Amino acid sequence: MHPSMPDRGECRTREADPGEEDVAVPLTTALRTGTLATWCRQRLTGLDQVARDVARAAARAPQTTLSGPTPGADSQLVGGIVDARLAALVQPAPPYAALQGLLAGQLVSPGAAARIALSFPTHRELPDEVATVAHTLHPSPREWLQIPAPAATSTDPPWGDSVFPDLANRGHLFHHEHAPCGQVGTAGAERALARSYGVWALAEAAYRSGHSPRALSALAHRGPVTTETLRAAVPDGSAHEAAALVRALATSENLPTLLAWGAERPPEAAGIGYASPTLIPHFADADLLVGTTLLDVKVSAHAAQPRRVRAWLQQVLGYAWLDVSDRWGIQHVGLVLARQGLLVRWDLQSLTAAAFGDTDPLAGVQQFRRLCQTAAHAERKPPFPDDVFSP
Repeated sequence: MHPSMPDRGECRTREADPGEEDVAVPLTTALRTGTLATWCRQRLTGLDQVARDVARAAARAPQTTLSGPTPGADSQLVGGIVDARLAALVQPAPPYAALQGLLAGQLVSPGAAARIALSFPTHRELPDEVATVAHTLHPSPREWLQIPAPAATSTDPPWGDSVFPDLANRGHLFHHEHAPCGQVGTAGAERALARSYGVWALAEAAYRSGHSPRALSALAHRGPVTTETLRAAVPDGSAHEAAALVRALATSENLPTLLAWGAERPPEAAGIGYASPTLIPHFADADLLVGTTLLDVKVSAHAAQPRRVRAWLQQVLGYAWLDVSDRWGIQHVGLVLARQGLLVRWDLQSLTAAAFGDTDPLAGVQQFRRLCQTAAHAERKPPFPDDVFSP
């Protein structure tokens, strides 16, 4: 397993503050508006040229996948499915944000969420003394992290306590036979997986937005809910488009490249990296860490627009800069442009220096950390104690 199996006293934890809301206010929001957004526009001027270079490459890229959204597909849901599927490709870990969304919506109990987490390879060997909080535990290269999760508000078991664990267990069996970790399945297998990951993506969207997943919560009013009922809630167009985007990995050099990056620093457990590395709980969690490369996954059809690419670069750099204690050991950052079939990465130090141009990058990163931690504290989402920035 990972560096050490935790007991209740060994996890790096950040306790929930009294009155803390169970709504994620992401770093991405702070990067779009307000003080942090203004600071990034003014200070990270060196990203303009990098963004133009990526945008030109995206414009020239052969469309190995769908060039635009499929009719009837929900682009946000497609992005969520691809994110979730690639996370499973990298590490067989629980769908952390989806479980947070289901708990916040009272669709599963904490006990069921823990059982779901324990069914995943990363969590199966957790000791009994932490089994009841398994859904709050995240492995990292250095230690286990504990992320606060919503508590139950009723003693009655929610309807999801039976079907969501079954969805997870069926997924394990299907992956074992058709798409083991680190591999992409056939077109048919990926379409089947896309339906399951669509359910988890709907739950994650609830966590990100703070709103109960209507497509899921409404099911209970239509009669008994089964695993197939859950999967049927994912529109055909969204599932098929997401599957096609994932399949493109297997028909390009991108999957071998990901595997090679993962081999640069293999995790001690299964997989080629870490899914959803958390930088600040409920405020900043990235998509993937493959080897020493922090990756952000984008499914946008507009990667040829430098303004959009610049925002993506700010985001993935921001995540890397928030690893104050070097918990994740990030040495490179990159983008997965799924629709364009592009996988790009940069040396973290080099891109940081380029971003700040002629100004001191170390001082700039320190300013960024202060602004982010101020924003996180304002939302009552403080960082892990050893990541608190002291200039």
